[in-house]
Amino acid sequence: MLEDNSRLTVGDTIVHIMPSGCLPLGDDDNSEDLSDHNGPWRDPPVFPTDLFVAVAHLIHVSGLITYFDPNPDTVPNNKDRPQCFTLSMHDRESAKEAGARWAEDFITTPKFVYKLWDDLVRAWGDRIRASWYLQDTRRKLPAWWKSAIQLIIIADEACVGLGAPPDSQHPARWLVDIFQAIQAKPFARTKKLAGGAYRARRQPTSFGVDSDPDVACVQPKSRITSVGCGLRNLTKHVAYIPHVGNMRCHWHQPIESDLREDGDTLDILIIPFPAHIEESWFRRNGDAQPDPEKRPDWGNFHIAQEWLANENEVVEVVAAQISKAVETLGNESLNGLILPEFALTEPLFNQVCNRAKEIAPGLEFAVTGSSSNCENETGNFVLTAIWKNNPSGRLSEKERRYLLTSRRKHHRWKLSTSQIDDYDLRRAFPQKNASWWESHRIAQREIHFFHFRQTSVFTTMICEDLARSDPCHDILRSIGPNLLFALLMDGPQLKERWPARYAATLADDPGTSVLTVTSMGLVERTYGKYGENPVVALWKDETGDTKPLRLADGASSLLLRLEAKRTDDQTMDGRRSQNTWSWRYREVLGL
Repeated sequence: MLEDNSRLTVGDTIVHIMPSGCLPLGDDDNSEDLSDHNGPWRDPPVFPTDLFVAVAHLIHVSGLITYFDPNPDTVPNNKDRPQCFTLSMHDRESAKEAGARWAEDFITTPKFVYKLWDDLVRAWGDRIRASWYLQDTRRKLPAWWKSAIQLIIIADEACVGLGAPPDSQHPARWLVDIFQAIQAKPFARTKKLAGGAYRARRQPTSFGVDSDPDVACVQPKSRITSVGCGLRNLTKHVAYIPHVGNMRCHWHQPIESDLREDGDTLDILIIPFPAHIEESWFRRNGDAQPDPEKRPDWGNFHIAQEWLANENEVVEVVAAQISKAVETLGNESLNGLILPEFALTEPLFNQVCNRAKEIAPGLEFAVTGSSSNCENETGNFVLTAIWKNNPSGRLSEKERRYLLTSRRKHHRWKLSTSQIDDYDLRRAFPQKNASWWESHRIAQREIHFFHFRQTSVFTTMICEDLARSDPCHDILRSIGPNLLFALLMDGPQLKERWPARYAATLADDPGTSVLTVTSMGLVERTYGKYGENPVVALWKDETGDTKPLRLADGASSLLLRLEAKRTDDQTMDGRRSQNTWSWRYREVLGL
């Protein structure tokens, strides 16, 4: 033990993430005397998810991960690898086997976990910061570092299938069942709305039971990033997520598990609605004008959705495109529907969803930008509907039901002088060198992950969410969704423009396939700068393949056909993933 306790210690960090201790539910040992390690933290957390987030938090705070050498043949502290540590193949296999046993026998925590946890408890008063040990080469690296890496592997393996569909055969489904029993109220699934919609309630911020989500959270995981050196490279089934105050994550599991295999094709209809946008629909808020010399350089604007004047007509326009897609696909199903940022309202989206499911019974999801959300608030939102898959036949009332979610845009759109010129909006915003900001209340930032098919996961972003790395890109890289739909109000989706650049960063790390979609109406307004170039969408995947998706002459929508390829993801410690898929471009058809 170190004499100096004035700095953050191992014990401080464990207590921070596990404030009530690690003892089983109902244990009345409230002793805080740690002099003989008999406090409520003397034994490891009861649940694998809590063990994972507690140890991950230790690794995160200490910074020790950068001193872990993935090569098991490394000789620690030799001349070529000074001040580093590794795990032997025996250490790795022992941790992996212990995690597998725990997943199958959830009642019995492996003895190996107790042994490794005791290494942390014995280092209770030691400084946590890794760099302190490296200031003097005579100091030995702490023994608990290796134990922490092994514990992460054990907890990760024990959580296999945490995000799997209900009634699946994954052994760790017991974790979800217990979690639902303990957290019954916040885990409530849905609230019935008019029509076929069931509004999704907010999901738990963390799958931890006793750990504090205001410190750190644990969520299921999809893809393993293949580049970099961090916690996200070290985990396979679960992800370490920062505290909920910065970004609240929601993992939505299918309502029912009768889902299509990932290997089936995925056919998505892209409708770049609205087809036309008038300059007069961009409107300044109030009479005040930005004047940098007299007041803050700030003015607000909003967009009037005049294209929704006749809602019945809008529904019929969308329905006509869906019918074309169904006819084109023949015996195959239309699986997804995507509309751009700010295209609809929440009530109108529900009308579209009900009509879409009638025409395309195999529809699995629909996504749109919206000016209102599930709580009847106005602003800039993304709405997502998820159905159980029904390949054909007349649908029952139950089969028409869909899970509806909404979330706010994370950043306001700043309409700069150059954009005013690009979109030909000079009459609407005549002031020189003024900045106009979108009227939108951000409030709690949230991101939703939707488990569809057997193992695939998708999420959504809204325009600036894609361009600004804070605060959600690190979370995206940790969880690694297979697909990301970015809804934009933007010009043509060309390779040299900003959406392609930012899509590339997520396609590279963690290997997420990205589809950006904008409206034809705003593309049309940029013809003065880019010429008549109706590229309304762009596809980017981990192969480096970038496909601008052009709207053919006479076409009003695009049918994007994707196929799934098996991938070989691997953690930093060498564990390989199974049943991992990457969605790849197959072809696009104009409708």
